[in-house]
Amino acid sequence: MIKLISTVIAIFLVIYLLFGFYTIASDEMGVVTLFGKVIEDRVPPGIHWKLPAPFTRVDKPKVTVIKRMSIGFKLAEQIQGIKPSREERERLTGDANVLRVAMMVQYIVRDPADYLMNTEGPDFLLRKAGEALLCEEVGSVSVDELLTVRKAEVEQFLRQGLQTFSDEMRAGFHIQSCNLQKVEPPSEVIESFNEVSRAKSNREKIINEARTYQSELLPRARAESQRIIQSAQASAAARISQAEGEKARFDKLLVEYRRNPNILRQRLFWDCVQSILTESRKIIINDDEGNTLRIITTPP
Repeated sequence: MIKLISTVIAIFLVIYLLFGFYTIASDEMGVVTLFGKVIEDRVPPGIHWKLPAPFTRVDKPKVTVIKRMSIGFKLAEQIQGIKPSREERERLTGDANVLRVAMMVQYIVRDPADYLMNTEGPDFLLRKAGEALLCEEVGSVSVDELLTVRKAEVEQFLRQGLQTFSDEMRAGFHIQSCNLQKVEPPSEVIESFNEVSRAKSNREKIINEARTYQSELLPRARAESQRIIQSAQASAAARISQAEGEKARFDKLLVEYRRNPNILRQRLFWDCVQSILTESRKIIINDDEGNTLRIITTPP
């Protein structure tokens, strides 16, 4: 009888111990706890054994699956056509405008033990942190900056902020990306907002056209000014050279005049007459006998 009882106990013990085998899938990582204390925090994929329940417990969070969390809208409700509330989707910008902002956060579980043990509802906690960071950053920039040059900067700030929060809380997350899915004004004022945007676009277009015209006109104007300056400099140099030549000629004549004033005076007179007669038209009037009566000169 004792042998039979021992055999039955042994069989039950073997069966009980067989319940200690468990498997970890390729996209999972196991965390084994003994009475709530973590004894193995990174059990790799495969078949493993642990002390059966109720002494130990195995949790198998998925560590390779990319989780998606929406802020400003809910994926399930969006699929069903349910619109989020104003409190969820509307944010106040730094220049006191209201925008509808929706963000998608992608993350994975980096540390399964931290994810399971350090916080209660880590995904919910991450959502609330994302909402707070989104309000903070949107509230520090203007509408134009958020729609244009600062969008990527805001996304980077949100990703880094959520990662810092996760590390400080030891939530076990790795934040891969934060993407602003939708940034637009409320439907009540969207038409006015679009008109303002079009006016700003037209202003930028006109400014760019003016700058293009300026960039085309200035080189031509500079080239023309250089041409005029060079022409003036050449004319000045020619006139100076001519004046210096005339001065040198006058100095020579002055020396000769002081030596023989009468002779030089006669020479200059006949030189002047020659220059005048050379360039003028001459009409010679004769009498009947062929004698010259008069010589008339006219301008050329």
